[in-house]
Amino acid sequence: MTAPDFYTIGAHHRLSKADLDDPDPRGLICCWEAPNPRFTYCMGIDPTVGIVGWNRQLRTKDDFRTDNGAIEIIKVGTPDVQVCEYAAPIDPEDLADIANALGRLYAGNSDQEQCLCIIEVYPGPGLLTQRKMINQYGYTNHFVWKYLDSLAARPTMSLGWQSSPKSVRDLWIRGTRHISRGDLLIRSPYLAEELSDCEADQLKMTAKASYGRHDDRVRAMLQATWAAHDWSFQIEPDISVPIHEGDHAPNWQASDCSYDKMLEGWEDRWEQLSEGNF
Repeated sequence: MTAPDFYTIGAHHRLSKADLDDPDPRGLICCWEAPNPRFTYCMGIDPTVGIVGWNRQLRTKDDFRTDNGAIEIIKVGTPDVQVCEYAAPIDPEDLADIANALGRLYAGNSDQEQCLCIIEVYPGPGLLTQRKMINQYGYTNHFVWKYLDSLAARPTMSLGWQSSPKSVRDLWIRGTRHISRGDLLIRSPYLAEELSDCEADQLKMTAKASYGRHDDRVRAMLQATWAAHDWSFQIEPDISVPIHEGDHAPNWQASDCSYDKMLEGWEDRWEQLSEGNF
């Protein structure tokens, strides 16, 4: 794997080169690629309650038992490429300071000068991270939560990722499929180690860190790939069904139907199909 450059972040969100004096990367920003204004970037964040006031100078042996607040940034492409990583057992509001700096650093070609950010806001303390980014720093390029319980995914007024048994299942299935197909280039040995520590739960069709280990980087990375490709709006049928003359489905492109009316039509058609009215 490519060795990263390590940085610390100081006053006014300025990055300075850091010398890695021990094998513990927590609290350091790992960069594999400098930001490029021609590319699109996406940032996944998995906050934790953490330790208030934590820093590398005041570490203890028990720190390793505390979950890390993790940030993963990918360059969106074919394949996606991991370009930056941060993990430390800091509280959610301190994590917002780091996220704001990195999200603006890797703004890429975004018109908002902020890369798209996805934060796990429920359950857990992620809402504090999101609120500070918005209210204090004016960081507004956040992932919009979408419902997946109907034929057409519907955007909501909620920002961020909301974990539930169903959403976590879909996150792991689609994310690990993305990785296994070679569509994500992982550069972090720390992320690779967390992936190897994850144990599959065949009943829930998901996975989590084994006892005493962490999966914070993994969750942040899976969320980043989810938001980057907007999987909520994608329908991936395995078999293409040709449309024959006489089918009940209307030709939406040839009509003056509004978007809302089109969604209603889709829902009506879905009800007909589910009831066997072909």
